[in-house]
This record gives sequence, structure tokens and C-alpha cells, in this order.
Amino acid sequence: MNAVPVHFTVVINFILALIPFILAFYLFKVSHHRSALWWLLTLVFVAFLPNSAYVLTDIIHFIAAVKSPNISTPYLLLVLVPFYTIFLLVNFEFYVISIQWADKYLVQVKLGFLSKAFVPTIHLLAAIGVYLGRFQRLESSDIIHRPIIVFRDALVDISGGQSLLIIIGLFLLFYGLYEVVSRVNNTVKRKLKAHMIEQPIALRTNERD
Repeated sequence: MNAVPVHFTVVINFILALIPFILAFYLFKVSHHRSALWWLLTLVFVAFLPNSAYVLTDIIHFIAAVKSPNISTPYLLLVLVPFYTIFLLVNFEFYVISIQWADKYLVQVKLGFLSKAFVPTIHLLAAIGVYLGRFQRLESSDIIHRPIIVFRDALVDISGGQSLLIIIGLFLLFYGLYEVVSRVNNTVKRKLKAHMIEQPIALRTNERD
């Protein structure tokens, strides 16, 4: 554990997870022109996206709190459990929605054939990024400031058996959770749309009655 206060670390990780979400909204929902700036921001989006999945590893702070003799049971149950539950869910939603927007964008610009490779590839890149961030303590900005060192360290780590297993495990975790959350999101969307359609019909029926 580092000397940085846990609550400060959580805030920083939340901001880092929010950055790719904002970029995804601009790139895939607002911007309609793929300029040089668009491509540059897309690279920044890919570089920062692992931060949204990285927050799942912040569970170590919660585990440390559970084991701490200084944390009372009421505080743990009433404060930390709800806080970390919301924190993890919201940040991973950033991850899922960002990828969904990018995937939908590929379909809209008639590059849907790339979406089959895009989703697993982005999960793999996220797994590698989270591994380098959590275990090698590299940051997203290092890709910009020290790209050669980052790629060199990535290749060296991936070539190791244990490192490769961790990356595969993270990949499967992110992919599995992504599928679950995506299905929940899609179910909620369908129910909301059905409810919005039913409301005007019910209002018209009541007016005729």
C-alpha cells in the first residue's frame, strides 16, 4: 500500500475513469468529423479506457478496510460497503457504456464488421493496461511520455508465464462483466422505451373515456 490516503486515491481513480467516458461521448456521440484531432483523441481514449476497468482492483482497499482493526462493523456495513458498491458499479458502467458507444459508432459509419474484433481487442488492451498499472505501477500518461518504455515493459511482462495468466484472467473478468452489464443495460433500455410508449397510449385512452 502506498502513502497516499485511500480516499484521495479513490477520487483520483474516479476522475481517471471519467475521462474516457467523456471522450467517448464526444468522439462517438457528438463529433461527426474524423479529423486529425479526432484520431488523436481516439488514441487518448484507448490509452485512458483501462482506468475505468482498473477501479475494480480498488477492491483491495475495501479488503484492507475489512481486515483493519480500526474500522468498526457499523461503519463497514453502513458506509464502506455502500460506498465501494456504488463506486465500482458507476466506474465500470463508464467502461461498458464507452465501449458500447464506440461499437455502435462502428456500425453507424458502416464498419460494423470491425466490431466483432473491436470488443475483445479493447478488453485485451484494458487487461494489459490494468496489469501494467496495478502491478508495474505505470500510468496512462506514460504511454504519451514514455511510449517505448511502456511497450518494452509490456512485451517483457507478457512473455512471462505468471504475468500472462494474470492478463488472461483480467481479460476474462472484464469480458464477462461487460457482457452481464451490457445485457442489464439493454434490458433496462427496452423496459424504459416500452414504458414511454405505453404512457401516451394510456393517456389517450383516458382522454377518450
